[in-house]
Amino acid sequence: MMSEAINITPTAVSADTETDTRPVRIQYGTVKMRLPRLDDSTQLPIELLTTGLSVVARGWDNLTQNERIDVLAVILAYLQREYPLLGRELDKSGDKIADLGAIINAWGTYGNTDPKA
Repeated sequence: MMSEAINITPTAVSADTETDTRPVRIQYGTVKMRLPRLDDSTQLPIELLTTGLSVVARGWDNLTQNERIDVLAVILAYLQREYPLLGRELDKSGDKIADLGAIINAWGTYGNTDPKA
């Protein structure tokens, strides 16, 4: 039995300032979002990394309906935390789920609906 804790030092964050840490720019209504690339774990918050790993591990098509809803809820919670006015814009939508899906799809494909965002 080990009596001492194993000390693991976090990896260093790159000091490369030329790289845009939030290169995905999306505008939804009046809300301009600058989001981290989903394939860059150095920039993703832990809640998105966790939910993303569950999707990658099982595949979207293999998730149950409840698991899919959970994934979308995590993404929506993150977006609302980062962009509080997003909820107001979504409230104007005729199909909130479809619009949220469009945002996530654009984000996942590095969509940039507003180059000035």
